[in-house]
Amino acid sequence: MVIGLTGGIACGKTTVANIFQNLGATVINLDSLGHQVLKNDPLVYEKLVYSFGCGILNDNGEIDRRKLGRLVFDNPDYLNVLNSITHPKIIQLSNEIIKQEIAQDNSKVVVLDVPLLIECNMTGMVDSVVLVHANEDKQIKRLMKRGLSKEDARKRIQSQMPFKEKKRFANYIIYTNGSLDNTKKQTEQVWAIIKNEKKP
Repeated sequence: MVIGLTGGIACGKTTVANIFQNLGATVINLDSLGHQVLKNDPLVYEKLVYSFGCGILNDNGEIDRRKLGRLVFDNPDYLNVLNSITHPKIIQLSNEIIKQEIAQDNSKVVVLDVPLLIECNMTGMVDSVVLVHANEDKQIKRLMKRGLSKEDARKRIQSQMPFKEKKRFANYIIYTNGSLDNTKKQTEQVWAIIKNEKKP
């Protein structure tokens, strides 16, 4: 069984993913796969530098994710170009890992942690969708703690698909405005339903 875990930036996906992992799931983080692709795939590197210029590189000639992030989140067209270059490779890698995991144990629950699961039409890869949500004020506070300005935080949030559109695709929604214990309780409830193969 493959579960798609998604949600907006700074909504608490990583926290929920860690809880799922502690409950026994195998978690595949597509952001981590994306970092690997940016660092290790020479074809992706070449296409990105060709598309966005040498300004996205650091002093060592490597792709600087912060520079690239600032560039694409200010321009939806650039974001689409970035996604068109990186996503096919990321999806390929994730499919390979899913197959390996299920081949080892077909009763395993694999959680695919994908920020853009819905936007990139990847819901067909999963058996159900778990959407993590926090209100915008909470997102902004979390992003500012990560070092973003309030303006940059708001831009990041507004560049993403609104929650009201995402929730149409969700089988389960976990709200993370409250305490960690509350988030854990909701995640455990979703896990119990998934393990029992019940409908929400």
